[in-house]
Amino acid sequence: MALLGALACLGLLFLPVFLFKKNLRLYLNLLLPIFLLIPFDLGSIILFGAPINDSTILLVLNTNFHEAMELIGGYLFTLTIGIAFYGVGLLLLFNKVPNTMPSKTASYTSLISLIVILALPLFDNGIKEYFTNLRSRFYTIFPTSLLYAAKMNYAQYQLVNSTRQERESFKFNAKQDVNINGKQLYILVIGESSRYDHWGINGYAKNTSPHLSKRENLISFNDAAAGGFITEYAIPLLLTGVGADNFNKHYQQKSIVSAFKEAGFATYWLTNQVDEGHISIHIQEAEKQILLISDYRATKNVHRDMELVETLKKIFTEPGDKKFIVLHTSGSHYDYSVRYPDYFDIIKPSNKTVFSKSADKRFKDVLVNSYDNSILYTDTVVDSVITLVSSQNAYSSVTYISDHGENLFDDQRNLSQHAYPVPSKYIAHVPYFVWYSPLLEKIFPDKIANLKLHRNAKISSENIIHTITSMSGVRYSKQDSSKNVTSPYFKNNEQRILGANKKVYSAATLK
Repeated sequence: MALLGALACLGLLFLPVFLFKKNLRLYLNLLLPIFLLIPFDLGSIILFGAPINDSTILLVLNTNFHEAMELIGGYLFTLTIGIAFYGVGLLLLFNKVPNTMPSKTASYTSLISLIVILALPLFDNGIKEYFTNLRSRFYTIFPTSLLYAAKMNYAQYQLVNSTRQERESFKFNAKQDVNINGKQLYILVIGESSRYDHWGINGYAKNTSPHLSKRENLISFNDAAAGGFITEYAIPLLLTGVGADNFNKHYQQKSIVSAFKEAGFATYWLTNQVDEGHISIHIQEAEKQILLISDYRATKNVHRDMELVETLKKIFTEPGDKKFIVLHTSGSHYDYSVRYPDYFDIIKPSNKTVFSKSADKRFKDVLVNSYDNSILYTDTVVDSVITLVSSQNAYSSVTYISDHGENLFDDQRNLSQHAYPVPSKYIAHVPYFVWYSPLLEKIFPDKIANLKLHRNAKISSENIIHTITSMSGVRYSKQDSSKNVTSPYFKNNEQRILGANKKVYSAATLK
């Protein structure tokens, strides 16, 4: 695949040579932006197994300097040396290439390039339709893949702007259909890069969830799937429930935040992540947004997830008896060892003491230990949220679900993290917990019974909006009982997950 991609790239670059045979230097100058982007495309291939695509661009646009350095920090020396040699090579290329080329040589060069481009689809696996293969190759090879990705992102942001008025006028027509006298607190905790099978409560060999494993009134669901392979896609799908096949519909409507707001709840969005792009659309629906963005240049202004719990305490003291709060955590985002304080460095050796690169399989054990410590910390954070909520003596629930999972060098593919264009089963299968207060079970015993009944059902993040609203007695016109886990009419979800270039996969088919 690498060889075919390289041949296709060279074919594209050499195809116009005949047109510029009398001014090759002009052509080189026109190609300069492409030459400057080649190292970044190679970096994407090395780290994520694919050229730059739409999701790569999203990751770049919606990250910060420190997160970027966490990812590439182990490669800085190699990158610096490589880019230095590459720069020297470019200078030599520009100095050595003659300004003109004989017509015959130029003709052969362009002709052979054309033949290569037209012949390569014949060697593609999978789709056998020639013109489909030819067209798809331009979506996946550099530099046309970059242009296609940029076009897709531009189209998405145009769609965001063009649908603003439609979103603003959208109504759930939500109302609470029961009269509850007393305090109500409903919390949605969104995890980050957390996978189902690394939680002790789900059968993992290491006891990574000592607190939640002992928690009463807590249900752990065994077969829940993410809606998207990266945060930028997964969270809008989780909040709106539109489903991976209908991703663009999230632009046209509001989220679970507005459903609760219409039902008379005070709404909050609390995060220590950089929630930009698609996610920011729905953050703005919350009446209060508390963004604890870390300044990693300082030593005292780093907001780990437990600080969200401390902020939650302050929110509980604010006026009002009906609150819906979203906590978007940093969870197990790489660099895993940075996500938890030193006193949670329990499983060793970890990246707290051993330096390793993000995609270096030789340090798999160290990386996994660091990841498992981040799960340990998340267990404490979620349990602390539950403890805090339970102390309020309220009709309440705490729902935890991760946006997506993580690759940890699980098989011969040696995948790490989660930005590969085709998601793996380790990305799709996510932890999903629901804790409910005794008061809530007393008023909705059948709903809690159905939750327990469906703990082994096929569930997706698509089901979250239908389920949490139902658990709180909130109804709205498009609430679907077949997607509501608290309903006796719930049906197994198809578990569709969005990958790169907006391609949708069935979680059951992922490896």
